[in-house]
This record gives sequence, structure tokens and C-alpha cells, in this order.
Amino acid sequence: MARPSRSVPQSSARDLAVRALLGLAGGVAVWAVTRWTPTNEGLKVVRGILALASLTLPVVLLGAYGALRPRTLALWTLAAGGVSVLGGIDRMSEPLNSGAPPVPAAGALVLTSLALIIGHVLVLAREGAGRGNPWPRHFAIAWTDGVRAALSVALVGALFALVVLASALFELIMFKVVGDFLSQRGVLWPLMGLAFGLGVHFTAGRADLAAGARTLGLGLLAWILPVMVLLAAAFLATLPFTGLKPLWDTGSAAALLITACIGLIILVNAAIQDETSSAKIPRTLRYATRLGGLLMAPLVVIATVGIFLRIGQYGLSPDRVRALACVLVLAVFAGGHLLAALSRRSWIEAFGKANLTGVLAALVAILFTLSPVGDPDRLSVRDQIRRLDSGQVAPDRFDFDLLRFDTGEAGLTALREMAARPGDSPRDAEIRRAASEALASKTRKAVRFAPPVIITVGSAPIPADFIASSATVYCDEEQPCGAMNLDITDDGKADVLLQRGKWLEAWTRDATGWRKLGDLSQPCPVDSKPFLAGDVRVVPPRDKVQDVMVGGVRLRLDPGNADCPPGGAGG
Repeated sequence: MARPSRSVPQSSARDLAVRALLGLAGGVAVWAVTRWTPTNEGLKVVRGILALASLTLPVVLLGAYGALRPRTLALWTLAAGGVSVLGGIDRMSEPLNSGAPPVPAAGALVLTSLALIIGHVLVLAREGAGRGNPWPRHFAIAWTDGVRAALSVALVGALFALVVLASALFELIMFKVVGDFLSQRGVLWPLMGLAFGLGVHFTAGRADLAAGARTLGLGLLAWILPVMVLLAAAFLATLPFTGLKPLWDTGSAAALLITACIGLIILVNAAIQDETSSAKIPRTLRYATRLGGLLMAPLVVIATVGIFLRIGQYGLSPDRVRALACVLVLAVFAGGHLLAALSRRSWIEAFGKANLTGVLAALVAILFTLSPVGDPDRLSVRDQIRRLDSGQVAPDRFDFDLLRFDTGEAGLTALREMAARPGDSPRDAEIRRAASEALASKTRKAVRFAPPVIITVGSAPIPADFIASSATVYCDEEQPCGAMNLDITDDGKADVLLQRGKWLEAWTRDATGWRKLGDLSQPCPVDSKPFLAGDVRVVPPRDKVQDVMVGGVRLRLDPGNADCPPGGAGG
């Protein structure tokens, strides 16, 4: 979507027709793929590729049309199709609506889109590129086309809002057929594709306005850089006094540090933009840019240490594999920015070279993670199975749900193999049982990483099998749970009331183990002080109201908050 070069004809009626047809065809393609739900495993792979391609390739064609020569456009389209194939193979996720077909996994969609965005900028910047520092051209294309894409998406959003409004208006006069027609996927998807294509076309004719908006927006954003640099410097300066343990205790230190590094890169580029002379950059931003280049390296080092510590504790997961790839790319950026910050001459050109090198590293990392060799799902499954087989993690501490819900087909295949695992030892039997349960499970179970912290209320002991059950997974040092052995079912057997914060749960034991009866804290939150003091007793129900069955669904009376004390229960 870059501004056409002199060798390319300017916007015309033919360009309008081509871009409108590309957008419309993209919408129709998305609609057609959503209607296809194959049962054959091979066709499911094909559908995954087509689903991702229908979302990405029309955007690629719209962005490149009019800015590339036909031969270059054809080659770039083939390359983009290959990236979509890599991203779509075995990377589908089940939607929330069980009746809907699988959709491209969010991670695959994001990575494929990033690879195509980087490729788009590289290809368009090379078209008609001259000598000298190449980064200003790359920067201008990337950010100007980003503004144009955002405006096109805004046009799609406006169209969608118009459809919703029209449906509501016609529903007011009891003429729902118009709203029902407009809300059909076969109508809505093509309309949204057409709107996006028209947005791309009309912003192509006024690329100067998009470039002006980009310059103004980034110019304002750049003044956040001095604040960001001061905060990052203050953060690093306090670490010798606090140590790194508070960071590791958060469990999300690496993600925060990665976000900070990405923020620094964006703000540094917002300060420099496509300038070729430092004299045009305010002095404050010049100093902040250099200092930001110096601070990025220690942030990347700390983030890398945090990721490796997490991997040592819990092994690889898809998110940790992607985080590793991310810090490797950031290390390239940080190294380049460090050298640029220390450079005495042509430091702006040095920053441009560092950015271009980092972008190329990002493209390589993305393509690697999309390939079968670097697939985060396969790498994670392989590492988790190694940890289990080597005895590094016990079966009762192994995260079977990671394989079931987070690692795609590779994880499901591994679970099937574990469910048929040979061996007569109790350990093998436990693995077979847990793998079979995970395969049959539709919801994720919490994984216990530390012994539960339980405060026993009353004189009756809490059954040991209850403490070891999934009921107490979230009872830890940060938020201990109160538990009371109390027969609330009046069957002469032990039941347990479990208090966590202001919520109180009732659990009972049956032939399959402990199961949750329900929440006793509704509609009134529970005051933890009288509960932990043992001020608990069983009373008859207030209203003898029976349940109601509606179409096979059991409905229970909710008394509301009529008996709740004013202002809540406190505690």
C-alpha cells in the first residue's frame, strides 16, 4: 500500500475496479471457507491453509497492487502464499461455539500477518530503491501504509455499525427480514471485504495525507520517549538494591520486559522517523534516543534470564518458545542500537541499519517458528515428554492440559500415545489414566505447583484426599483457604466447606471422588472472620421451593440479596 512510483500509473477507474473486486473476492473467500467443515483429516489441513490464506492474501494483493511491477507482484504473491501455507498447516483452534468450524489459531494468524507485513515493506522498499541509507524508505512505507490500513479498517467498522443500526431500525417496525439478510455471513463478509478494498483505493490516491498523519502522530508520540527512558533508567538503577527475586515472583517479568523493549524501539523510531540529519531532531530527543539505545541491552538480558529460569522450572510451552524467539530478535535490535548509541558519526544511519537488521532477524525468526522444525507446539510437546520420561516431573505434577489445549495436533497425538502407553508399573498406569482423562476433558484443570495451604476450621479434621484434590489447587501462601468438615447433606458422611476470600464452596464425596455441590456465598459474600472463628452451623432451608425443569434444564430459585446485610458482609 505504498505510494506508487513514477513508473506506475496513478489511481484510475481501473484501479478502483480492481481493488473493489479484490476486496469483494476476499470477503467471499472468507465466507466460503467458514461454510466448509470437512471431516477428513487431510482436508482439514487444506481448510486450515485456505482459512489463513483467505484472511491474508487479499490484503497482500491490495497492498501491492499499483506499487509493484506485474512480475514482481506475481513473485511476491507466490511467496506470500507460501507463508500462508506454513502458517495454516495444523494450526487451527476450536471456536467457542461447538457448531462452528475451526478457525486459524491466534498465534498462527499473528505470526503470519507479521511475516507478510515485513515482507510487504521489504519488497516495496526494494522496488525502485536508490543508493544511500535504505531505512528512511522502509520506515516511510511501513508507517504510511499502516495508517492507510488503519483507516481502511475504520471504514469496515463504520460499515458494520451501519448494518447493526439498519437492522435495529427495521426491527423497530417489525420488519426483521432486512436485518436478517444483512447479518448473514454470505452478505456481511463480502460487504466488509469490499469496504476494505475501497478504503485501500481511496487512501492510495491521498497517500500524502496518510504520510502527514503519520508524521504528526509519531511526532507527538516521540515526546513520550524521554519519560520512558527515565523510567527504564530508574528501574535498572533500583535492581542492585532490590535484587531480581521480586521480578521472578511476579511470574510475568519477562513479558513486561519484552513489552518495555518493544516500546523503546517504537519510541526511538518515532523520534527519528525518516530523518537523515540529526540537526532536524530536537536535542532532548537526540539524547533520549541514544540513552534508550543503551538501556535496551540490559532489559533484554534480564528478560532472557527470566525466560530460561521459567523453562528450567516448567519446561517449554508454545508461549515460551515464542518468547525465546522474541528475545533473540530483541537482542539483535538491542545490539545494533547499543552500537548506534555509541557511534560518534552518522549515528542516525547506524540506527537505521540496526533497525533493518532487526527487522530481517524478526522475519527469519517468524518463518522458523512457522516451519515444522521450529514449530512451538512440536518443540513444547517433545520437551514436556522428555521431562516426564526422564522422571524430572512426576505424573501428578505433569501438565496434561498443556498438551490437550495449548499444543494443537502435536499435543493430542502425544496424549493418544500416552493413553496407550505400555508398562505394568503404577507410574505407567497413572500416566495412561491421566492422558485418557485429558483427552476426554472439555475444560482445563488447574495444575498444582506447590502444596496447598489450608486453615482447618473446627475440631473435625479435613480429609486428606480432599486436601490433595483439585478443589484446593488455588489455595496457596498468597491466599490460604479455610476448610471445615461439616455434614451439610445430612447423610452422615463428611462434606467440606471451602472458604477462599469472600466465596464459600460446598464439596461432597461420591464414588468418583470429591465433587463441588455449589457456591454457598451467593447471593451474599462471606465474612471470613466468623467463618475462620468457627461461627458456622447448619440451618433448615428458608423456603421449601422445588426446582423447575424447562426443556430438560434444571432451574433453581435465586432469592436475590434480600437477606444480605447492608453494605455487604465485609471481611
